[in-house]
Amino acid sequence: MQDANFDLIIEGGWLIDGLGGPRLRADVGVKDERVAAVGDLQGERAARRIDARGRIVAPGFIDSHGHDDLMFVEKPGLPWKTSQGITSVVVGNCGVSGAPAPLPGNTAAALALLGETPLFADMHAYFDTLRAQQPMINVAALVGHANLRLAAMRDPSATPTANEQDAMQRMLDDALSAGAVGFSTGLAYQPGGVAQQEELDGLARVAAAHGALHTSHIRNEGDHVEAAVDEVLSVGRNTGCATVLSHHKCMMPRNWGKSRATLANIDRARAEGIDVALDIYPYPGSSTILIPERADSIDDIRITWSVPHPECSGESLAAIAARWDCGKEEAAQRLCPAGAIYFAMDEAEVQRIFQHECCMVGSDGLPNDAHPHPRLWGSFTRVLGRYVREAELLTLEAAIAKMTALPARVFGLAGRGQISVGAWADIVVFDADTVSDRATWDTPTLPSVGVEHVLVNGQQVYPETPGMTRPGKILRRQAAHNTPKEITPS
Repeated sequence: MQDANFDLIIEGGWLIDGLGGPRLRADVGVKDERVAAVGDLQGERAARRIDARGRIVAPGFIDSHGHDDLMFVEKPGLPWKTSQGITSVVVGNCGVSGAPAPLPGNTAAALALLGETPLFADMHAYFDTLRAQQPMINVAALVGHANLRLAAMRDPSATPTANEQDAMQRMLDDALSAGAVGFSTGLAYQPGGVAQQEELDGLARVAAAHGALHTSHIRNEGDHVEAAVDEVLSVGRNTGCATVLSHHKCMMPRNWGKSRATLANIDRARAEGIDVALDIYPYPGSSTILIPERADSIDDIRITWSVPHPECSGESLAAIAARWDCGKEEAAQRLCPAGAIYFAMDEAEVQRIFQHECCMVGSDGLPNDAHPHPRLWGSFTRVLGRYVREAELLTLEAAIAKMTALPARVFGLAGRGQISVGAWADIVVFDADTVSDRATWDTPTLPSVGVEHVLVNGQQVYPETPGMTRPGKILRRQAAHNTPKEITPS
């Protein structure tokens, strides 16, 4: 190599490039935000060097399912991301996003998942703010279907009129033109749960015309999970819109095992040419707003936050009800608005879903929670430590591909999710023998161990954080959803 000058050389590590192939011993040279060289770089000059001997050097992880929309404004350091190796996140999931803002008087309980900052008028304003404040990590954004309903409909609990449907579709078109990568539905929440096939198909056709996708928190993850999966698959079938099933799970013991049927239906849809992917978080407990109607059907519910009773954060609903000498549903009603963790999943089933070839990893973390689910701080390191090293569910190379190249392909994030010459220098260096999550149900904000260096666009963000300049970028969809595994850097 002739007279190469690098900003950084990561030397002596085991390189796992994200594309699923075997690891190899190689140095990585970084210059001007990108990977400039891969190979033997001994003797080459660099402004800085990282000794990665005995360590894994991999693409930065892509969190395919986040709720950090407003955290880029409220808590821009995002330590829960960088400390576990995440360099990019897809926000705007489950039908709620940072924009567009509702009409005056309209609201939805699920918006409380996002934070305290007022929502933005539209995606242009949201992205302008992020650019001005500079994100710590890269962010790709979905548009929330609930936001569209709340912004376009005088009565968001009703069926949209033709004019309201047209308004939603025009808002979606505008958001996609601004740079959103797709739209999300939260069919288990209101007002999204009111939507029927015609409404969803209309929005999906707009997304498909942009080459964008539809992600969905499906209508039911319990007794009717199979029908709920089929509903979302039918949207893709009717419109040609690429589809992602969010945090796929089967809730309640009587439904454990149904993922065999839902995954088979997903495979049949993919065989028909429907572009489908899914994601999971590696835990047997879910987390969202507190829903009083669930109080008596799930034995173990833990409160993550409560507006009228913040002192109850971290306590079990059963203990609160006993102290208040009332039933659990009444206690839940008194706690609302609130959030909760629901322990109603089967760990073995979570692992089975994770092993599906089109399954990604999404933290689904809720950073606005006072006592959050540990997935916020530990999802990706938990996969590396517990699912790979301990349970040996799949190879390290295969797991990293699920957390890098696969989501980069699904969301069209060109030049991300891989280490190759010309790709963006989103890189994590970690110790495969020690990497692990430490966040627990009782102490959910403990950072992981084993992650030693995290770079975003060539600039280290963990353990050292940048000064005034944060290196993240707003990511637009730059590649077709069904492109080959190797993504052409832009």
